Amino acid sequence: MTIDVCDAVAPIAAEWDDLVERTGAAPFGRPGWLEAWWRAFAAGELVIVTARRRGRLVGVLPVRQRAGVLASPTNAHSPGFGVVAEDSAAARQLVAALFALRPRRVQLDYVDAADRTLPEVHRAAVAARHGILRTTVQRSPYILLAGAGDLDRRLPGKVARNLRRLHRRLEDIGSVQVELADGRSGLDALLEEGFRIEPSGWKAERGTAIASSALTRRFYTDVAGWAVEAGLLRLAFLRHDGRAIAFALALQDSEAFYLIKGGYDPALRRFAPGKLLARAMVAHAAASGARRFEFLGGEEPWKLEWTSECHERLLVRTFARTPLGTADRAAQAAYLRYGRPLAKRALARMR
Repeated sequence: MTIDVCDAVAPIAAEWDDLVERTGAAPFGRPGWLEAWWRAFAAGELVIVTARRRGRLVGVLPVRQRAGVLASPTNAHSPGFGVVAEDSAAARQLVAALFALRPRRVQLDYVDAADRTLPEVHRAAVAARHGILRTTVQRSPYILLAGAGDLDRRLPGKVARNLRRLHRRLEDIGSVQVELADGRSGLDALLEEGFRIEPSGWKAERGTAIASSALTRRFYTDVAGWAVEAGLLRLAFLRHDGRAIAFALALQDSEAFYLIKGGYDPALRRFAPGKLLARAMVAHAAASGARRFEFLGGEEPWKLEWTSECHERLLVRTFARTPLGTADRAAQAAYLRYGRPLAKRALARMR
């Protein structure tokens, strides 16, 4: 196995995509997602650690480097992060190479607690004489769709009956349609329509809507453009008499349907249009053969009506045992203890 470091996505993008296909990694591990994120939120220098076995790409670990810190390219708009590796040997070599760069801190955010790379991070940190901190930042609900059958049976009887009642009430005052587009036709118009709905009133007030920031709008627009080319984009609309009253931007691959962003017309809140659209998307995901429906984000009560299964997402920090590293660890520990609850509440409002 050979390890290399590069600073650009394009030269390895095709191989990287092939690796994601082979390993079943989430779309957030693809080069197209990273490029969209980097254009919108880049800070520092891009460092991509790669592993090859007999010339074939078997592992990729992208990080951003700044002031001695190697951090995952993630923020509140990142559903998850992980090393893309064909096997544990490749993951081990990638993580070892990361610490060989002698950072004062390694920072990996939104890592799944079940990620097989985490033990490798721990071993490499110990070998590099780094201290370690880790904490849960969010729990993201998901539905296992295999053998899902009648999806309404997953919901408490009262909830399922209420959704059917709300759908009938909405039909009483006009026609109701669900539209699921792949963006290959009329993408700009579809996004413009969706971004108008997504703020959902409270998001606009708190400044967390897509349209609230030029950088955020650019990110989701670029994600959609990349996802169309990759065949992953799903734009879902609930329409009433032809007018969109709920919207979701999602990705779908052979493994799962991922709900990235969504919102609804607050004037029709009494009909729960967001929940009605979610019900339609779950049904679509099951019918199309997806294994999971990923709600992403935090464990809001309406998501937990569908499932009790959650991915535990972690913040992982390691610190060099130096005076600067010790001070850094104390500052990070204070943030995780006192500042993170505030950040977690802010994160919950992002979605």
